[in-house]
Amino acid sequence: MNKTLLSLIVFVATLGVFHNVLFPIFTPKEAGWIMNRYSYYLIMVFAVIFLHLAMKLKPAMAFRATMVWALGFYFYKWILYPPIPWTLFITYMMLWSIGTFLYISQDPITFREFRAPIVKTIVGEYKAAQLIVFTLLPFLVGFGTYKALYPIFQEPVELRTVHPAPPATTKVHGKTYTLEGQTNPFRIDEQDNYKDSFPFLDADKQEYMKYVTEGGTVFFQNCHYCHGDQLNGLGMFSHVFNPTPANFVDPGTIAMLRESFLFWRVAKGGPGLPNESTPWSSAMPPWEEHLNTDEMWKVILFEYWYTGWHPRTFDTESASGGGE
Repeated sequence: MNKTLLSLIVFVATLGVFHNVLFPIFTPKEAGWIMNRYSYYLIMVFAVIFLHLAMKLKPAMAFRATMVWALGFYFYKWILYPPIPWTLFITYMMLWSIGTFLYISQDPITFREFRAPIVKTIVGEYKAAQLIVFTLLPFLVGFGTYKALYPIFQEPVELRTVHPAPPATTKVHGKTYTLEGQTNPFRIDEQDNYKDSFPFLDADKQEYMKYVTEGGTVFFQNCHYCHGDQLNGLGMFSHVFNPTPANFVDPGTIAMLRESFLFWRVAKGGPGLPNESTPWSSAMPPWEEHLNTDEMWKVILFEYWYTGWHPRTFDTESASGGGE
């Protein structure tokens, strides 16, 4: 039997047996030093080499290069974990292909041996191979074009309630707050009275600006990574979230809300959202675990001052509530 054909059978059989029998064994839920997917891959490669040496197989250079390329494809497609994005997969395979080509073109003899079957197929010396390649090639190109152009139907739009209904009360740091009527204890006056003042610059002159400054300090230490330096939801980490963090500059966010609502949302974060209308897809942590109550109120004060929005207010009757 032709040694290249025998080598093909050995390679395919080894890969099939290893993938279907040993791969599930080497990929337990908790990987160990030995029982892991990378050990499995090394063992499989050594098995292929060992079988070729034991059977004294020396396939053609073109097939050896194909085996090396296929082992790289198998590694990046099925072994490497966690799976990598498609663009990164293409990049790695290009580098792997370049390395394979450098190996086969290291000297004129190996390169001549590699290109010999390709040339013979093209010129017609291997008529069967030429017939198979030239028959399959149009179908493969057509199938690839069809897969690329075929429309992919998006999943249905997930209806999502942007502003969930808050509970009547919320408990933060051991104190229960009645949200209806709860106001920001640091809101001395409307910030329009301080439109010519600035946090950090006028903190020593105006008590209100002192609170805004302290809220801004807390914001830039904790919140701007997601909500952005300009509070527009475009922080450095914002692009990894779906949906993206709230844009406080947008009139559809804090401008429509009461400060008590923001206090509840900041304190409880995504885990504290009600079960109704789930999933909420909010990655915000419960800041009550990291900030004290005054810091959360001051952050809210800063957000309204920075954006120029005014929080929704309560009428006189409902404003008689407040913290307990």
